[in-house]
Amino acid sequence: MNDNAATYLTILTKNSIFSFLGLVRAEMVDSDTSSRPVSAVVKHDPREGEPLLKHFDTRSEAIRRYEEAITTSIERGWTVVYRGTPMFG
Repeated sequence: MNDNAATYLTILTKNSIFSFLGLVRAEMVDSDTSSRPVSAVVKHDPREGEPLLKHFDTRSEAIRRYEEAITTSIERGWTVVYRGTPMFG
């Protein structure tokens, strides 16, 4: 995993359903307009409705949880369709 990239994504499929896991690094802007860096894992499973975003205190913890989520999904029968940085164009 390239630590310079701000975003990684994993697209999974199971029984004609697609799901998304993302690892993002961004700036969290508070209501007083101060900002701080955050690392988060984003999950979207269309069966669950709204996407879930969970941020972590450290990038290494976010990476660990992202990798665990992928492993757990594969163990539950999901197949990885794409894993890497977002493609543009």
